Amino acid sequence: MSLFRESFWGHAGFEELKKHVRQGSDFCKEVALIIHERAEVESTYAKGLSKIGARLAKATSNITGTMITGWKAVGTIMEQEAELHKNFATALYEDISKPMKQLVDAQHKARKPIEATVDKAYKAVADKRADEYKAKKNCYSTAKDYEKTEEIWSSGGKGKDKELSKLEGKVKKLSEGLRKADQEYCELSEKAEVARQEWDFSISKACAQFQTLEEERIAKMSDYLNQYNSHISVLGPRLTQSCDKLHEAILSVDMNGDIKTVAQQRGTSSNVLEQFLIDCYAEDKQFTMKTEHRKSTLQQYLLHLRQSIEREKKGREGVEKLLEVYKERPNFADKDAQEDTRQRILQVTLMMNFLEANHFKIASSLTEFDGSQKPTHKFSQYMETSRDKQGIPVTVMRLPMNLVSQYNTGYDVTSVTLGALTSDEPFDDDDFDDFTNDNSTQVHRVIGKCRAIYDYVGNAFDELSIKTGDTVLLYEKLPDGWWKGEIHGKVGVFPATYVQEI
Repeated sequence: MSLFRESFWGHAGFEELKKHVRQGSDFCKEVALIIHERAEVESTYAKGLSKIGARLAKATSNITGTMITGWKAVGTIMEQEAELHKNFATALYEDISKPMKQLVDAQHKARKPIEATVDKAYKAVADKRADEYKAKKNCYSTAKDYEKTEEIWSSGGKGKDKELSKLEGKVKKLSEGLRKADQEYCELSEKAEVARQEWDFSISKACAQFQTLEEERIAKMSDYLNQYNSHISVLGPRLTQSCDKLHEAILSVDMNGDIKTVAQQRGTSSNVLEQFLIDCYAEDKQFTMKTEHRKSTLQQYLLHLRQSIEREKKGREGVEKLLEVYKERPNFADKDAQEDTRQRILQVTLMMNFLEANHFKIASSLTEFDGSQKPTHKFSQYMETSRDKQGIPVTVMRLPMNLVSQYNTGYDVTSVTLGALTSDEPFDDDDFDDFTNDNSTQVHRVIGKCRAIYDYVGNAFDELSIKTGDTVLLYEKLPDGWWKGEIHGKVGVFPATYVQEI
């Protein structure tokens, strides 16, 4: 069990864990130097040993754990010893100082890519959030321009035909720009959520890897402590009493206890997951726009979210099938692959919660304008809306960790969507086709091939239907667990868990 994974959450938690791990590394480095210097000052032992013992005491002053107690005992013994000889110095260097330095270097090298992965994921979150906010402001700005121009055009009945025609053209251009701005904002919001999840998962994985390094460090430092005791024990009866005290400290070393102590004393509190929801300008009552256009815009968002939810459901089915394969054939994949698959299940669940919450929020807003019955969602109490300095709404859903992994929320997306689309004027799903990417005329670059290991029937117009054994030309690996490819002359997307690269 990875106790660090469960005890250190978010940016603050990971920074605290990094601080501890680096302190441990600094401690090992300092001890290695101290033992080396101990070997060098054997000829002037009485004078130099007291200073080194004091340094060792200082090195252990800010570190907790049973292993540290043993090294404190070493410092006490250093101050009590009177003389040493050359063979003892050689043993100190070859058996303790040198391999300890190698341990520090090896662990530092192992930590760098782990920290770099988390830093990269953190930067990606910041970049995606910046892109999302920029697109969000663009939506509001474009919508304001459209509503203002459309109002002038609608009320200019006695104006000149040339001027009205010019205004009509501008209204159409702004309308198209608004549709594109809406599409970009939705897509960037989803990408920002994906980046945040990847960051969370990178921290989780890094914490587990840091615990492995910490266990290795404590175990080896305990071994070096034992070797130190062995070497010093042969120096004679004068050191017998000191060695007995040191041996007691060695026996008290509890690796699991030290890990637990670090988690209890320095671990951050249980994390509350924060998900930034989509804030459509049409939801904002302070934003002036025609009621019918407001309703139409909200309906378009609902259709896009429904499509995303259906896609995620299919992706989850594929991952669940893969987990079943792992259960039936435990040797089919290593532990890391199985853990990654379980993390993928959680990731899909988080995305489903994110999309459902957005769907519920927008559907609830729509009921305020068409008078229909307001839907319910078990996560509604965890949603909070405020306004930033620019007056733009910001909605955050803060879920307790015990609710994060819940998959079946009881929210009927299809029923709510159909209810929201019931109006005086029929609404066609195709009205929101601009939110998808039709690349049928685009020239694609083949990056590989894959073979279907399960049957999959596409639900949306941009999804491919594949059968077990089909060979698909691979064009692109999308970041949301879907791949893009071509089969039988048709280009579309399909869940990556349903295929295997060849």
